[in-house]
Amino acid sequence: MHMEQDDNSFMFVGNQFAIAALRAYARAVSNGEKRRPVMLVGPPGTGKSLAARIVARENRWNTVELNAGDYRDQESINSLLGAASQARTIFGTRNMILLDEIDELAPKFDRGASSAISNLIKASKNPIVFIANDRWNQSITFLREAVDYIEFTKLTAQDIAAILSDYVSRNDIDVSKEMVDLVANRANGDARCAINDITVLDGANPEVADIVGLRDKKVDIFKTLDGIFFSNTYSAPMAAVTRSDVDNDMLLAWLDENLPKRYRDGRDLDRAYAMLSEATRYFNNATRKQYYTYWRYMNVLMSSGIALSKESYPDRTTRYTFPKRISELSRSKEARGKGKEIAEKLQRRIHTDRARIMKMEMPMIARMAKIAANEGAESKERTYEFFEARYGLDRKEMDWLSEKM
Repeated sequence: MHMEQDDNSFMFVGNQFAIAALRAYARAVSNGEKRRPVMLVGPPGTGKSLAARIVARENRWNTVELNAGDYRDQESINSLLGAASQARTIFGTRNMILLDEIDELAPKFDRGASSAISNLIKASKNPIVFIANDRWNQSITFLREAVDYIEFTKLTAQDIAAILSDYVSRNDIDVSKEMVDLVANRANGDARCAINDITVLDGANPEVADIVGLRDKKVDIFKTLDGIFFSNTYSAPMAAVTRSDVDNDMLLAWLDENLPKRYRDGRDLDRAYAMLSEATRYFNNATRKQYYTYWRYMNVLMSSGIALSKESYPDRTTRYTFPKRISELSRSKEARGKGKEIAEKLQRRIHTDRARIMKMEMPMIARMAKIAANEGAESKERTYEFFEARYGLDRKEMDWLSEKM
């Protein structure tokens, strides 16, 4: 799906019936009708999330958007969405609650999350929109009788070509019409992937287009790294990145970990890490600002930039290793989750952001708990009672802070 703005009206390419149904739902809610939530369902890259945001903007609704990583349990849902479901903004406009990736929650639905969402539906005074790829996913059976469905279908190659032509024009991307048509025909109905591909092709040689968009041909991470480290051309490393099934942030981590295993000359390594640093900066900017045109620079820097940084032939003897940063995050997942739970509890009493609580307040509480324990059982008991009465922390949480921080 694609939108263009013209005097605050929007034109969509593809899924016209779905857009009309979503707009009809929004009009009914704006007119005061009591309506069930809607679930937008359909394949990836058909514009479901974008459609919801645009229709919210058309109706001057504020969007409160969460994805699968944000709502895992009852407490998270209530704390993140409870107030938004009841209140309007300071300007009197509605909140639209947008729950994306609702069908991707099977391993994360714990501690009453489904009950909390059901209660949210019953109590909400604001519209709720769910996004799902598969309406029949077993993790969302509890929603089947509680929502109305709006179906999005796979986009045609002509739809995607129109989207890409507009995207190329607005972002000044240097590709030919033949490349646009080629990517559109190979996108398999996924506009998001097509936009990623056309961004990579900005200014590239025509030979790169021969492999872009072939989503069924996955290339493992080792071949991707070899394609970057052992290339001496502009196009080959870009082709390696395009064919890869690895997410951008994971690929950046693999490059960071394994650059020293291939580039042994200090000057080569210095130039390559400068390219990787710039690629990471563009990745972070794209993520933070949701301005994905920055990906064109990221892709060039982490592929051709790194490949052409070397003057010496790379070392082939050392094996690639999994990024330590990712391994450490996996090992510390449980501890970080517990720390986050405690921070959220403290946030209800200490009215500041969670990052500050984890950085400043929790280490201070941990230090006080350790000092009290060293002074004896009576001092420890008084300290624990104080933090339970003042901040709601139980003995297990105080022990965890004392031991882990």
